[in-house]
Amino acid sequence: MMGAREADVVVIGSGFGGSISANRLALAGLKVLVLERGPWRDSLPVRSMGIERRAPFPYGAKSLTHLVRTIHVGRRSLTLNKVGMFEMFFYPGLGVLAVSAVGGGSHGWAGMLVAPQDPAYWVARHPELNSADVEKYYDKVLADMGAVRLSHDHWLHHSIWTHLPGSSASNCLPADPQPHLAIKVPYTEGEVGQVTEDDRGLQRQTCAFDGDSFLGSRGGAKASVDFIYLAPVLNNGVSVSDMCEVTNVARDSTVGTAAYTIHFSCLLDGTKEMVRAKRVILAAGTMNTLSLLFASSVESHGLSPMPSLGHTFGGNGDLLGAWFKQSAQPPLFKAAPILGRFKVDAKDIPFVALGGLPGVDTIPMPSFARKKLGKTVPILGMGADTGKASARYENGAIVVDYDPTQEPIFDEIREAIRALGAQSGLKTWAIKKPITVHQWGGACLGPSADRGVVDNNGEVYGNPGLFVADGAALPAAVGTPPSLPIAAWAHHVADRLAQTAT
Repeated sequence: MMGAREADVVVIGSGFGGSISANRLALAGLKVLVLERGPWRDSLPVRSMGIERRAPFPYGAKSLTHLVRTIHVGRRSLTLNKVGMFEMFFYPGLGVLAVSAVGGGSHGWAGMLVAPQDPAYWVARHPELNSADVEKYYDKVLADMGAVRLSHDHWLHHSIWTHLPGSSASNCLPADPQPHLAIKVPYTEGEVGQVTEDDRGLQRQTCAFDGDSFLGSRGGAKASVDFIYLAPVLNNGVSVSDMCEVTNVARDSTVGTAAYTIHFSCLLDGTKEMVRAKRVILAAGTMNTLSLLFASSVESHGLSPMPSLGHTFGGNGDLLGAWFKQSAQPPLFKAAPILGRFKVDAKDIPFVALGGLPGVDTIPMPSFARKKLGKTVPILGMGADTGKASARYENGAIVVDYDPTQEPIFDEIREAIRALGAQSGLKTWAIKKPITVHQWGGACLGPSADRGVVDNNGEVYGNPGLFVADGAALPAAVGTPPSLPIAAWAHHVADRLAQTAT
């Protein structure tokens, strides 16, 4: 084992929570080390950053080797490829998908930035937290990510308006306004695929309708936090160690002024290392943040007890469906990742959107399957589940107890999908067992240790200097795509930490 390094702050994970935290702390003058289990992905922006070691997105033949990282079934796990993109968890009532990469879930997301369904989402979560403390960052995140509302002004092969032109007799109509999209969508045909370069030399391609899906954005049309938040501070306050998997966070009050020792392994050569820091931010994604908290609390010299750890867990009501069109010209493979949101009978709940399948046709498949898929419109539904589910730790693995039959939101989403089918006279489908990419909670913000895991600053009760800045800290389902509230929470946590650390 190599000798321990030191940093002012160690950030574990590099998705929205991790990258934003690192960015804010570095700008405040702190020395930050980001530990990320996944690789840098091979996108145009990352290449223009000068990153030499990159792993491909799972398009084309690479889907056979790089689509899946690890599969977890109950307490059993199988790692297929350490640089694979998706980590999959399967439980009796719920499937969970997570992205493994520098940039985390911002590679697999659909690019939507939406405020929580409940305007009072942050109200009364902690007596010392004012909702404005978090909400004030919403506009900043939208600006940072270059988000614009999807509109008629965009040049699109497929859109919510072409698929749902609407009439006075229609009950499924395009939402107005549409969500903000952090995607460089063209306004003219001439902008399609256009490459631009900013004053730092960072290159991005405007959406060319041949990628930017859940498989990642090779040209960088879809904003990801690796180049939005890490690039400006990389080697300027922030060091990123990719392919480094943290195994344990231990209290270390005996060595100098360091409060924690973080143990991690380099996945490239198996080297085991340590780093010491007074402050640690957990932002490894909900599942892996919970796993680290559980694992670190059962070790000797581990974390202090967290009585609420694993309580109040959910999947944000994620439900996948499909709308089977009779034809689509061009195929849905030539679309933006999101076509737009629609509402049924003008209701705000549930949140339902139509998607595209850009670049999915590159995956090897029989021609009949490609033809069928090319005229299939994905339906993305979500809404606030109850948080009655829980996560626990057994034999070194996270086990989730989730009963979808106790979650009314799924019936509401299925009814919205049926309404779309009835209006169009076309067949629709909804998955039976929900699969979520928006898992939340388990290390929730709460007013005390018996009602939450973190306080108003994101600091873990009983473990000073340890913070949670990702979806694990969300106190309830947001009912919409959660990237915006997670990003705002990370800003809040990092800025509060910087005030006390500098």
